[in-house]
Amino acid sequence: MKKSLLFVALSVLIVGTSFGQDEAKTKTKKKFNYFSIGLHGGWTQFYGDLRQYDYGFTQAKHDVNNGGGGLFVDYQLNSVVGFRGNLLLGTLGGSKRTINNPNSVDQNVYFNTFFIDYTLNATVNFINLMYSDRTKDRLFTAYLVGGVGFTSSRTRKFRLNGPNADDWVRSEPFNNKDGEESKFTTSLIIPAGIGIKFRLSKRFDLGMEYTQRFAPVGDKLDGTVGGGQMDSYGYFNVFAAIKIGKQTHAKEWVNPFQALNQNMANLQANVDGLAQDADGDGVSDIFDKEENSPADIAVDGSGRSLDTDGDGVPDYLDADPFTNKGARVDENGKELDSDSDGVADSQDIEPNTEAGALVNFQGKTINLEATGGESTASVSGSLHSIYFKVNSARIDYWSSYDRLAEVAKVMKANKNAKMKVTGSADKTGAEDYNTTLGEKRAQAAIDHLVKIYGIDAGRFTIASEGENNPLSITDEALNVNRRVDFILQ
Repeated sequence: MKKSLLFVALSVLIVGTSFGQDEAKTKTKKKFNYFSIGLHGGWTQFYGDLRQYDYGFTQAKHDVNNGGGGLFVDYQLNSVVGFRGNLLLGTLGGSKRTINNPNSVDQNVYFNTFFIDYTLNATVNFINLMYSDRTKDRLFTAYLVGGVGFTSSRTRKFRLNGPNADDWVRSEPFNNKDGEESKFTTSLIIPAGIGIKFRLSKRFDLGMEYTQRFAPVGDKLDGTVGGGQMDSYGYFNVFAAIKIGKQTHAKEWVNPFQALNQNMANLQANVDGLAQDADGDGVSDIFDKEENSPADIAVDGSGRSLDTDGDGVPDYLDADPFTNKGARVDENGKELDSDSDGVADSQDIEPNTEAGALVNFQGKTINLEATGGESTASVSGSLHSIYFKVNSARIDYWSSYDRLAEVAKVMKANKNAKMKVTGSADKTGAEDYNTTLGEKRAQAAIDHLVKIYGIDAGRFTIASEGENNPLSITDEALNVNRRVDFILQ
């Protein structure tokens, strides 16, 4: 019982997979031929009232051969299920003899029948559900066939032997021996059978098939009605078929296990992808849109490096992570300063300042002589802070060199001015440690100004706010608290 249930479950899975293949949209999807046409021909055997033996071949009289032929059109829905429209023209014959009642109209008689049947059948390539080689397409297939249709027939029944041999007894549908040849009796027909087919090439198939065709209503194929046995006939034939279409592959020859194996491989790859995170950013590779994110940087849900100000430069490379919205920036994320006055273009109300001029925080030129030298607060407002990495007092080129150059310009333009340099730290770590770290950062900035630009160290005053004057109060922007500020005195 368990094996039967397993076979049924596997069959449903394979058929479902076959249907799914036709709808799946993949880059490597193949196109197939679904239609074929063919010719068939073979032998017929009658089973019914006028049959001498239950088994063995019947033999008609007067050299009437039991046989037929026709044509069919196939449509293969998928690699397992198909449909067939079939037309068959043929002849039937049989006899029944007895010595007990030689004058009976239903014994010692023979019949000849010409018929045309037309059926619509379904085919099931059951071998596709049991094929052991799951990597190759097949060279042959076996299938079951069954359907429904109609048969149109005309029958004549005659005496078999005796003094009245060959006398006409009855006809269907005629009323006499010489009835109209164009008349037919139509009956329901139900075919069922099995076949085997071989693939000769990408276009041509050759096969053989046996079907038993039952006539449950009418009972007129042998001209004997109510004889106690339902009429039916067998049809064994060989056939040849040709595929119709421009493609090189036919759907019925596809091994469904290939698609199933591929689906399983894809599923396994997806599962593996969910478990893998090559760059260690916390986002699975299958969802990661930035597969080589540097270690220890913040990313969004799709694995992309955060860009807080939306300037196109990731935060971990951004010299100014809080650029004004819409501002133009350079490759380091710093706002452009077209006139090099130390004020970004988005804040500069005087965008064409002369070279070397002092400006306030809005980029407006400051005339020290006209103001009596009392404009240091405005100048301080135009000096940008520099930023540091976690637990570091090292001056980084990418975030600090150009800003320290602006401080140096101000100090050299104001020979008597002094500068208060204040270091800060984020809230991580002990308070005393952060105060010391702020002093080290301020000292590093002063050492740079003294060493690179030759400014007298006595003009600077060191101060440290430690963690007590944070610019950002959120954990997401602690980097702006790791800084040094410059104030002219």
